[in-house]
Amino acid sequence: MPTRTVQLHPITSGDAEAIQRVYAQSPGHFERIGIEVPALADVEREVDTILSDPQRRAYLIRDGEQAVGYLDLKQRYPSEGEATVTLILIAEPYRGRGYGRTAIADLEAMLAHDTQRLYAAVYGHNPGAVAFWKKLGYRYLKDGGPTLSWYYKRLS
Repeated sequence: MPTRTVQLHPITSGDAEAIQRVYAQSPGHFERIGIEVPALADVEREVDTILSDPQRRAYLIRDGEQAVGYLDLKQRYPSEGEATVTLILIAEPYRGRGYGRTAIADLEAMLAHDTQRLYAAVYGHNPGAVAFWKKLGYRYLKDGGPTLSWYYKRLS
């Protein structure tokens, strides 16, 4: 179980390299969804897009100074008072240590004052992600297509 040195750090324009390292350490995720690990230039564009969108939030999941994961969130989606985790990715060498659980608990606490329901989108055939969300108390909501399923949890 990780210590409280695990924290969510809002991304900045200078974080593309750290995010790309998390991606590079997670080839199984990208294989599962059928794309190559994004190159640094792609991640830089992704960061710019996130930072220019008032509804998007993204965080590096850090253990001390080490980036061990990444979390991408869309606020007020699908509607006001709701939010959706579009990606939580713990780099493969750090999985199974409680980083994801800790990050989601911190996110839920951070959002609880103005978010009634938190959704999780699971892409691809990913039984590990489904088990993760269910362990955290999320319930199946619906399939959003052949490679997307939705889970949710009431926060308030």
